[in-house]
Amino acid sequence: MKKLKDLRIILIVVGIVFMFIFPIGFNDQYLIWVFSIALIYSVYASSWDLLSGYTGKENFGHAAFIAIGGYMVGFISKAFPIPVYLSLPISALVSAVFGVVIGIPTLRLKGPYFALATLAVASIFEKLTISMSQYTGGEEGMIGITYLTDDPNKSYYFLLIFAVLAVYTMFKISRSNFGLILKALKSDEDACRAIGINTTFYKVTAFALSASFAGMAGTLVAHNFGYIGPDIVYPLSLNSMIMAVVGGIGGIVPAALGGFFLTFASELLRDFGDYNQIIYTLLLIFSALFLPSGVFNGLSNFLKSKGFKTSTEVRGEK
Repeated sequence: MKKLKDLRIILIVVGIVFMFIFPIGFNDQYLIWVFSIALIYSVYASSWDLLSGYTGKENFGHAAFIAIGGYMVGFISKAFPIPVYLSLPISALVSAVFGVVIGIPTLRLKGPYFALATLAVASIFEKLTISMSQYTGGEEGMIGITYLTDDPNKSYYFLLIFAVLAVYTMFKISRSNFGLILKALKSDEDACRAIGINTTFYKVTAFALSASFAGMAGTLVAHNFGYIGPDIVYPLSLNSMIMAVVGGIGGIVPAALGGFFLTFASELLRDFGDYNQIIYTLLLIFSALFLPSGVFNGLSNFLKSKGFKTSTEVRGEK
């Protein structure tokens, strides 16, 4: 009996193996650079999905936590060159703390009010970044940050391993009892509260975890470029959300794949010059109209219609 779950696992493993052997077989430095950026974006999208895809709380200010991770490295680098093995855990902790501080008041809001509140948080962070230019570099950003490694290939492998581990960790969290409770909150928060679930705890924890992974990814961007600035941070609130929705929300892996392939597609479209944004927008519109559940969730549904079954469905037939 064919199992859809088994097929998905095989495809993901094949994709990861290809990513590992790609620099050896091709040694195309441009594609290695593009893949490196795409890997970071996959973590952005999946970290957004961990909160918004599972709780239904649309976070429009995800870039604030990416900025926290990136600018934290920049501030520390003014005093001494901090290596990545120190900056990652620090950014994870600091971003999680900000996630709790911001999440406790904003998660009390419902519907569009939460989205507006998080959008306001990101806007405040952006204004502070510009106005406090003596510390943040303003619109020019901060330079002199320690590079990830001294070799693009090594940096690529570091980002690949981080992305795989980060997405896998978030996937396991989403499939745990914690993830099931988040889904229940999305379906009916009042019912969860009525049966004794501490809804505030689970929502704030999800916010902190989402912020933590976003902060670590922001840190890696700063190390990868040796620079952090508003131009590579604050547009990411909308981009992360678009990538997660196009890939498919509520599954972590589809969102991560959406982040990876949309980043790759946007680079390919640069060859079309002034028409690249038009084509990119048309792709997004096509996805929203014909694959509303996401490209990769839609592909999964298509395979089901062709006779592939999930392992749960197979056990039910026995």
